[in-house]
Amino acid sequence: MWRFISIIGVIITFSAGFVDAQDFIVTRIATGLQNPRGIAVMPDGRLLVVETGTGMPVDDLALHTGRISIFMDDNNDGDYDDADERTPLITQLPSYNGLTVFGTQSDEVGGAGDVVLLDDGRIFYTKDNPQQGYAADGNATDIGIAEATLTGEHVGTLTRSFSTLNGIAYDANTATLYTVESGLNRLLAVSLQGEERIVTEFATLAHGQQAVPSGVAVDPRTGDVLVTLFSGRVPDYFDTVLTFLPGDSKVVRVDPMTGEQQDVITGLTTAVDVAVDEDGNLYVVEFTAGWPTARMPSDFDLYDSEALPDSGGYGRAGGRVLMYPAGGDTPVILASGLDLPTNITYHDEVLYVSTGQGTPGRPVIWPDGSVHTIVGEIVTITNFR
Repeated sequence: MWRFISIIGVIITFSAGFVDAQDFIVTRIATGLQNPRGIAVMPDGRLLVVETGTGMPVDDLALHTGRISIFMDDNNDGDYDDADERTPLITQLPSYNGLTVFGTQSDEVGGAGDVVLLDDGRIFYTKDNPQQGYAADGNATDIGIAEATLTGEHVGTLTRSFSTLNGIAYDANTATLYTVESGLNRLLAVSLQGEERIVTEFATLAHGQQAVPSGVAVDPRTGDVLVTLFSGRVPDYFDTVLTFLPGDSKVVRVDPMTGEQQDVITGLTTAVDVAVDEDGNLYVVEFTAGWPTARMPSDFDLYDSEALPDSGGYGRAGGRVLMYPAGGDTPVILASGLDLPTNITYHDEVLYVSTGQGTPGRPVIWPDGSVHTIVGEIVTITNFR
């Protein structure tokens, strides 16, 4: 993708059980998006939102659907669905689908992924365009971290990568960006001048599958980097290939200077992103909490409105958000039944979660047997502290 944590010299072990949410408030604040991903909260409360796009192949670069927009609740009604409340800032970002480009047999849209906003107004975001080709140094010409301004000006590419970059986080104390390469299973540190350092590599997981680092966050108390390991494809007992193996996904804590790793949370299904608050509470998004569904045929037409519903390799409406208290208390389920959530942001006692990964408008079946279409949405979770 996508055991213990040391706090002030004390090792705290998280239990496997969960407490169900009771008083937490989950609110949909935006709908009708095209694969929303990373979210950054601006000082004035507006949101900076990445949309990966439709994934539809296009020959004309001007038709690329990825974008970064500013969301502003003009009428103070609590959502961003009214006219003129979403202002595109950066547009025509590449968007592709893993099914058609790589034959992944799953409906997975790639492109722009995550974003951070610095106090001085600089924007850094991950971008992915494997169809653009590779340079002489082996790095892709259009995969890496890009820099822009709040006026929408493209500053340039800070660093280029050979492999897809997923999450991105910023440590203001060291002026360092951290990002993860899912294809190479690495955590990278990048200075604001573009100097890149490999912090650590992640070993294969319990059943031999690739780790697939997906989300990343910086612990404000220690400077440690938290990384979700999604869990890659693995053969099952019947010699078929599963998109992931429940129980092998986890969250690790990494010392950014030495690269030393510690398992923080284990036994997860599909940990795809992580956030941490000022007190050290961890918030983990699970893409889906069930077992893998049947893989898609390689020739499936994602854009055929008459096609039969297909989950796309992952059980729909089975995602959830978990809270792991810093003191080691029982983890709490803050939200469940989310449709393939991908990103989480913590800001000022509010969690922002992006949901609805996949080809927008494509029919899918939910666990109760009902048919829905894929819709990109953002929800908030409040009243959890």
